[in-house]
Amino acid sequence: MKITAIDAMIVFSEHRYAKEQGLESSARSTTTGYPKTVFTDRYAGGRHLCVYPPGEQTVVVRAETDEGLVGWGEAHAPYGPTVTQALILDVFAPLLIGHNPMHSDMLWEKMYGAQRLRGHNTGYTMEAIAGLDIALWDLRGKITGQPIYALLGGPYRTEIPVYASGIPGSTDAERQASARRYVEQGYTGIKLAIGRRDLSEDLTTVAAIVEVVNDHGQLLVDAHGAYDLGTAVKVGRELERMGCHWFEDPLVPEDHSGYVELSRALDIMVVAGETECNRFQFRDRLAARAVDAILPDICRAGGITEGQKIAILADACQTNWAAHVSMGTMIHVAAALHLGAATANFLVCEFHPTLTRLGNDLLVTPIEPHSSHITLPNGPGLGIEFDETKLAEVIQARRRVE
Repeated sequence: MKITAIDAMIVFSEHRYAKEQGLESSARSTTTGYPKTVFTDRYAGGRHLCVYPPGEQTVVVRAETDEGLVGWGEAHAPYGPTVTQALILDVFAPLLIGHNPMHSDMLWEKMYGAQRLRGHNTGYTMEAIAGLDIALWDLRGKITGQPIYALLGGPYRTEIPVYASGIPGSTDAERQASARRYVEQGYTGIKLAIGRRDLSEDLTTVAAIVEVVNDHGQLLVDAHGAYDLGTAVKVGRELERMGCHWFEDPLVPEDHSGYVELSRALDIMVVAGETECNRFQFRDRLAARAVDAILPDICRAGGITEGQKIAILADACQTNWAAHVSMGTMIHVAAALHLGAATANFLVCEFHPTLTRLGNDLLVTPIEPHSSHITLPNGPGLGIEFDETKLAEVIQARRRVE
């Protein structure tokens, strides 16, 4: 069994992600045809954690074998997807062609080590590796006829808890209506983004959503790295008073000592980790007991191979993990579900009910939450199947290496 070909496809949807998240809208680039940068200019101190496109965007990986099997993966690529596509096909695919896809751990180390002199351990590089690694795991499952969670050691749970991420609306009344719809759909956890407006406005919005959510479940609050330590303590204490469940990314990720102080100062769970991309970065955060739970993103943090090592490392440090899932396809969700099922210290998986054009719309059988849970896909590999006609409709650019 050998890998014979790898495709990397940039997929894009006009779904107005930016508008829903309170970001500025933008026109398309005149040079590439892809959406221009979209960002907010109202983070505390004028800092920006990251930039976003106006719509949904990612890179889908397709790996084939000499026996005709196909494995699917995804590389998180909301911004500059041509960079991710080039890394996958020009740098890493030549290292995989001709190898047995069952050897996923060795191939992961081969890719990671190949870029050790070239900023190998984060960002675009790790996202590209993640997409290929997930495709290899999907192939492993199809070769053996087993779901990925079985290959990872078996499920601790087959009903995976999820929370609804993102509350659409430009006013508090609209956001309350969106939160109410989530409650009616059975979600017991809902996440609200703050940090892009004046502090008093944000806390007023939190209070408005608490009115809707707290009798039915828990409100999770994500600050996107907007605050300095003093402000984060102040905000955290207000969130505690209102009964919120967790405080996500309150500080910039580089402020390791600040996270340690913040976690000790607050009773609310302080969680972070979507920016960390490998077990070594997480090791330092975990050793310092800087947060109460970590949030690795499987399509950013090296895929399933590295994700499992991160989860095991966290477990050794008596720390739980929750799956961060940003914009993308259901490959992203399915990969997180399988790893969450197979790790003892898993908490919950992020889910975006509104991001459907690249999600369930592309699947033969949708992945649908019920009572704030998703039933674990049970087919071989990831357990999902694309409607390739619909997939073709959202492909912006496709390249192939054989």
